[in-house]
Amino acid sequence: VGYDEQTFQPRPRRFNDRFVVFYYGSFVPLQGVEHIVRAAKLLEAEGDIDFRVIGWGMTYPRVRRLAEELGVKDLFFHPPVPYAQLPEAIAGASLCLGGPFGSSGKASRVIAGKTFQFLAMAKPTIVGDSPANRELFEHGEDVWMCAMADPQALASAILALKRDVALQQRIGQRGRQRCLEQFSMEQQSKRLQ
Repeated sequence: VGYDEQTFQPRPRRFNDRFVVFYYGSFVPLQGVEHIVRAAKLLEAEGDIDFRVIGWGMTYPRVRRLAEELGVKDLFFHPPVPYAQLPEAIAGASLCLGGPFGSSGKASRVIAGKTFQFLAMAKPTIVGDSPANRELFEHGEDVWMCAMADPQALASAILALKRDVALQQRIGQRGRQRCLEQFSMEQQSKRLQ
């Protein structure tokens, strides 16, 4: 639980007239990437949302097939990037997806490490509404939560944040502050001691 403070710092977002929803992962089932694909399909009519997905793993072939079968537009898959390049990829996002969004028991018991990285970079972040995420985060304050394994709930969460710039900024800043106060290496070291 925590993040690398030297690597994950706020960076200015590169100008882009598109609203960029960002996700990266190893495509293990608990991440529920298929729900991100279905949410992207539901949001096509918005016309100005790009989904960027970085990674590779167990469910990747199935997820790519699903995206092709649904004919999802504005969903872009990219290969994994080196760890040192993740902050640059995250910096290009308007909104980040921390998850997990899967339906397994394990999905409800874990907090994705990427969530801390996104928050450390002051990015508004959507996570699954799980007991694990509720242990550390508060909906509408430092993250935005949505029902897990529910593409419609995820799509609605994305729209809620997209349509409220002040909310995006508030959640991003409070998420960053929470990371600094509770999840820094110094704070984690104190807990361990």
